[in-house]
Amino acid sequence: MKKLRIHELGEKVREWLAPPHPTWQSPSSRNRIEEFLRQEHIRAPHGFRLNIGSASKRFGIKMMNLDLFLSQEVDMQGNVLRLPLKDGSVDTMVCTGVLEHISNPQQAVQEMYRVLKEGGRAFFETPFMQTVHASPEDYSRWTPHGLRHLCQGFEMSECQVVAGPGSALAWQFQETMAMLFSARSLLLYRIGLRVFGWLAIPLSWLDLILEKHPLAWHAASGYAVVGVKAKK
Repeated sequence: MKKLRIHELGEKVREWLAPPHPTWQSPSSRNRIEEFLRQEHIRAPHGFRLNIGSASKRFGIKMMNLDLFLSQEVDMQGNVLRLPLKDGSVDTMVCTGVLEHISNPQQAVQEMYRVLKEGGRAFFETPFMQTVHASPEDYSRWTPHGLRHLCQGFEMSECQVVAGPGSALAWQFQETMAMLFSARSLLLYRIGLRVFGWLAIPLSWLDLILEKHPLAWHAASGYAVVGVKAKK
């Protein structure tokens, strides 16, 4: 019983120390995936849809969740570098906040291309100006040109800013200030991430103006594109 209480206390401390997410997104950015899936439901109402690297995230339509780690919300365990699916078996694919955590993202994209049907569509969301967030590792960042190069083979839509320069500034402010006031203490640093995370939120509100700026892509926090596997 005592060990259980200590564990529960530890969980509460970790929850308290978890910093807020200093990102602001417009309604159109927040709803971009849902809008993509609504269009896909119209295009392929009985199609097989796959959420890659889902963790516990569920979308509002019937969709298979695939992740490297099993959990209550994961339907299929699998490695994106070797997807346990047949060639051309998936109609619709969503991959958000995943590719930066993969050691070989080019191979991962090629695997997604392999399992996607001709005419199938994939939604990719990747970071650009964000601080390190290991889950369990963090390898890569992409510019819009880099994202298009990563997804070569797909017919790509216009690259969209999903979180703008204000959010990128908020991420950097939170991390920098937490380090500055930590006195090199890991505990103080973690406390600082929470404190300065809250203080950074107003900076992210600059995206009320900046997210739609024509040059927002120069310093955006992240981008999204839709890729189509062309019919031969």
